[in-house]
Amino acid sequence: MSIRRPVPAEHEDDLTAQAGWMYADLFLALMVIFLATISFVPELSNNVTRLRSSVVQPKSAYNYDKGLSLVYSTFDGAQIVSDIKNFESAEKLPKETDIIYVQVIGGYNPDTEVAGDGTLKALDFSLKLMSLDSKLFQQAATNLGSSDQIASGQVILRLTFAAKLKA
Repeated sequence: MSIRRPVPAEHEDDLTAQAGWMYADLFLALMVIFLATISFVPELSNNVTRLRSSVVQPKSAYNYDKGLSLVYSTFDGAQIVSDIKNFESAEKLPKETDIIYVQVIGGYNPDTEVAGDGTLKALDFSLKLMSLDSKLFQQAATNLGSSDQIASGQVILRLTFAAKLKA
């Protein structure tokens, strides 16, 4: 009985080094295609799919450099409107001045309350403020906060004004 000789396996080429270069070349080609296509996207002037903000921002306005800070223990809408009108007349603000930013900060006692209690007071105050039958706060963005530096039960109202520039 004769022993069969094993057939020597063919020596295959190692292609791993070439595969790495092929991967890098393909990646580079995809990147070039992407950059070429993104740079030639036309800008359509009648593109109606753009997002539009519901808040109307004046195109030419300036922020007044002095804000108004008021402290209240109870909500009195007539007093707030009166305080704002007095400030506008004292500072000689233009007639078309708008309030563009309202910050309401509720006070709390850190020994007996948590910061959320101050924020709830500010929220309650701001809801009453926005329900006033006044156009004072139509354009205003509102921010709520709380502080233990303010007495419990008190609310600070900070207002920022802007007026349209005349052409």
